[in-house]
Amino acid sequence: FLDGLILSSDLCLCGTFVSLALKLRSSKSGAGLSLQTLVTVVGARTLHLLSHYLGLHYLPAVLPWFLYPLFDVINATAGLSLLAIFALYYFRTYEREKDNFGIHFFEKFDLLPKTGPLRSSPAVAAGFLYAFITVLALVWYCIRRSRHSFWVSYFCCFYEVMGAVALIPQLWMFQKDKRVSPPLANFVVLTAFNRVCTLVFWITYPRVYYWRYPDNRGIQMASETMN
Repeated sequence: FLDGLILSSDLCLCGTFVSLALKLRSSKSGAGLSLQTLVTVVGARTLHLLSHYLGLHYLPAVLPWFLYPLFDVINATAGLSLLAIFALYYFRTYEREKDNFGIHFFEKFDLLPKTGPLRSSPAVAAGFLYAFITVLALVWYCIRRSRHSFWVSYFCCFYEVMGAVALIPQLWMFQKDKRVSPPLANFVVLTAFNRVCTLVFWITYPRVYYWRYPDNRGIQMASETMN
């Protein structure tokens, strides 16, 4: 059961990339898609590959173990490929003026140039997003108990915070557009199902393993609930 939940989570994630690919193919446009969200989701999946090397990934009890690194490689490759396709073929249709989550922070403190490309550059908004992730990950590290070294623990925190905030820029664009295309809606729904599968995994873990409670179970449940 637990093996299936983790695999279902990976399948949902794969479905998110398929939904985005179908959106680009059907509309022939990147309008409505947040590049900040896409980069953050793909970055998180790429970082997730390191969990196998660090010995942090879940080890299945029944299903073949190779399915998990296989799906992780597939998801990371699909995400990187989608990001490359977006940059090469759809960037001219990218609505950069709407993908501006974080820009208001710089405007409030008058930190932006009055004119020029940096005035509305997505790089400025991304800078705020990743600075926020870096700081919040450090705060999460102080809360999250771990038996690992600082760098391994901070890696886990950084990855979890990336997952928690990844959808925020996309939702920010949704409230600007007041409309959502079906493929983008599927992307958000499948992301939610991905989180639900992981949350159910942690909730049911003690039922499967005879009431054993991993040290980080409560923190992981809080993290997935927030996600």
